Parts: sequence; structure tokens; C-alpha cells
Amino acid sequence: MIRVLIALCAFVSALFFPAWVTIILAIILVTLWQAPEVILLGALFDLLYMPPGGVFFIPMPATLAAIVLVWVMIPIQKRLFMGK
Repeated sequence: MIRVLIALCAFVSALFFPAWVTIILAIILVTLWQAPEVILLGALFDLLYMPPGGVFFIPMPATLAAIVLVWVMIPIQKRLFMGK
């Protein structure tokens, strides 16, 4: 239930709050759970705020950053929460 609440807050924050709020909520999600919804959050953020050419000619940088964040956090989660 808490995961759904944090994910919902992250999607709402992508629409109405500054970017740092969304980033903090995404980091909380991937730290505590294996959260593929962060990738969807990154795609939503890109579709809402990025210019058509991307940033420095990299298309969809928030989505790529979300994929890397989810991918990097999987082994870190296993080490942090071995008993969970």
C-alpha cells in the first residue's frame, strides 16, 4: 500500500511539483522496492518537459536515467535487505 502511495505521489509530482520532488520519490521507490514504474515515470517526465531534440541530442534522458537507476539499484537492494 505504501509503494502505491509513493508511486502515485511521484506521478502527481511529475505534473505539479518541481523536478527534485519527483527525483527524490523515484529514488525512494527504487531503494525500497524493485520498481519498474520509475521507468514509466521517467518517460512521462520526458514527454511533458523535454524539448523535441532531447537534451544535448540525447533523446529521452529521464527515461534512460530511470532505466540506469533501476538497473543499478537491484544489486544494492540485495545487499541492503538480505533478510527481507
